[in-house]
Amino acid sequence: MKQVSAKLDKEAKKVKWRKLGSYFKRNYILYLMLIPALVVIAVFKYYPMSGIQLAFKDWNPWEGIWGSDWAVNEAGKTDIFIHFKTLMSDQLFWTKFGNTIRISLLKILFGFPVPIIISVFLNEMRWKTYKNVVQTISYLPHFISWVIISGILLTMTQADSSFQLFLEKIFGKQIFFFSNNNSFLTIVVLSNIWKNCGWGTIIYLSALQGIPVENYEAAEVDGASRWQKMGYITIPGIMPAICMRLIFTVSGITSAGFDQIFNMYNTTVFEKGDVLETYLYRNGIIGGQYDISQAMGLFNSLIGLVLTFTANKVVNHLGGEGIW
Repeated sequence: MKQVSAKLDKEAKKVKWRKLGSYFKRNYILYLMLIPALVVIAVFKYYPMSGIQLAFKDWNPWEGIWGSDWAVNEAGKTDIFIHFKTLMSDQLFWTKFGNTIRISLLKILFGFPVPIIISVFLNEMRWKTYKNVVQTISYLPHFISWVIISGILLTMTQADSSFQLFLEKIFGKQIFFFSNNNSFLTIVVLSNIWKNCGWGTIIYLSALQGIPVENYEAAEVDGASRWQKMGYITIPGIMPAICMRLIFTVSGITSAGFDQIFNMYNTTVFEKGDVLETYLYRNGIIGGQYDISQAMGLFNSLIGLVLTFTANKVVNHLGGEGIW
């Protein structure tokens, strides 16, 4: 019996490999087309990951990443985690970390719901031309670089500018956003919403296309108002997209947006405006402390990984649809 069973298993494996070979023979062109993409990913994504080892070494510019020695502590003994210990004991690092979390949370709190609201209201518009115009106008800021936006904002908020005189009429004083910590946080959050809200609606508008029209027709027959249809059909219909975007947003909470902060901040607002990315730039690129900077970057990546798993688990636990 055992011999018969082994023979059947062997025949089944042969059939399986024969089918697999036949499949590849029919579709080999498709797999050949994948090779350039795989090479690009390997060269520009996976190979650079070898630089992670720099976080555990003492950087030597003459030896390079691979030739540099493993990190040692003050006693001269090998301690590959010495750079992480240095970061953990640096009060300035934790200050920048706190600034990063604060700005990211403010962006999520005030910015995350905006594309959802815009998408829902655009979906309710019946005048297609007006809807397309609104969509186009809301998309445009996404294609403007932060260099240009920061220049515009700096010009707008100069003393006695038209915008400042307008603020003075409303609030009774001029508000200098780039010389006050709290005002700086306000302009960072608002400019981020203005730049990205339109682009964020693309995902939700695509999800809205998948909601069956029959659902709205049935609700209308039952006497549901437009607000009720939004609450019971539209929002639940895009909930999977909301959950997925929320997971990705939360996973990037340790990234406050280098391009935006770097082009807008100054020494006056360092107390609340200086974040981990700008701190890493000054230490790594300008200061040449590549090993410490690599440890900081790896620390951020690990936090992002943990947050991704946590957010996904929370979403699944609450009945939503996570990434897996």
